[in-house]
Amino acid sequence: MAAEQERVESHIQTESALYQPQPHRFSSFKPHGLLRCMTFIDGSWLYHNQDMLVKAYAGPYKIDFGKINVVALNRLRQHFVNTLEAEPPMLDLVRSYYYASVPWNVHPDDELKLEDQRKFYMLLSETLGFELILHEIDFRGHYMAMQDRIVREGDPNFLPKERTIDMALGINMLYLAAIDAYDLAIAVLGDADYQPALDRVRQLGKRVMLFTIGGSAAYEYLYPKATARYSDFPVVRFQDHLEELRLSPRVEREKIMYSYTCARCGKLLESTYKAAPKQNMYCDEHRIWRDRASNGNFAWSREAVQDGQGEQSAMRETSSTNAEGEWQAR
Repeated sequence: MAAEQERVESHIQTESALYQPQPHRFSSFKPHGLLRCMTFIDGSWLYHNQDMLVKAYAGPYKIDFGKINVVALNRLRQHFVNTLEAEPPMLDLVRSYYYASVPWNVHPDDELKLEDQRKFYMLLSETLGFELILHEIDFRGHYMAMQDRIVREGDPNFLPKERTIDMALGINMLYLAAIDAYDLAIAVLGDADYQPALDRVRQLGKRVMLFTIGGSAAYEYLYPKATARYSDFPVVRFQDHLEELRLSPRVEREKIMYSYTCARCGKLLESTYKAAPKQNMYCDEHRIWRDRASNGNFAWSREAVQDGQGEQSAMRETSSTNAEGEWQAR
């Protein structure tokens, strides 16, 4: 009987251990923890609203997509530093998703535009490491730009249908949250269609950071109600980081800067000019007064010239004073 009773008690303990409530898998911030981040970019929305950035910048403007994550992660770090007493968590950018459309069956004249778009997507994928989620749009042989369709074809009624981007982004964000693939979503979007997905992601215990364009974002994103919030952090606006997010012109990006020390005053300087070995370089202040002894054309420095002019003027004043005294004595 004793052996049977021990067997029953052991079975009960095993069963009770199996049915003990397990810790939930929903991620929560812990001091010294690692916060896994994923970025979800609505590329079509961003492309169609770049005019807002051109207007805010008051000039030509293109986004450097490689800097979006940099700005977002910096804002997150600053937020944690300002709001947490404990040490802020480390941020790990797990993956970046870019959702956009790919035109196909376009007018032959637009093939070059299509090739440029393919190169852009290749840059995002191979250089920046973005995961591309692309959906095709059938243009049925029409021009890609509406202006061309109106002027060249006389057909203002055809409108390409782009319906799957919002759904694909929302479903992917929700699915990855459900399988605990990330802790924090950086959502680069602005359409109100994402509200249900953002709400469900937050219900799963995930944090959301909205990165949007002021003037092109849903009102509820920028001015949330106390009972309906879609972001756990202050909303980040592109307009607040225009200079950081600007894609530098190719000429500026390809410039190689060389560092030198002024041969006269020792001041550090940079230049795009590549000097020859043992060639003296001069700062802006001393460049036009540099010693060109190698050419036999010696030029005084600015200080030397000023000192020389002062001495000459002093000598002239002294000589004139002496001459005047001698004339009065006579």
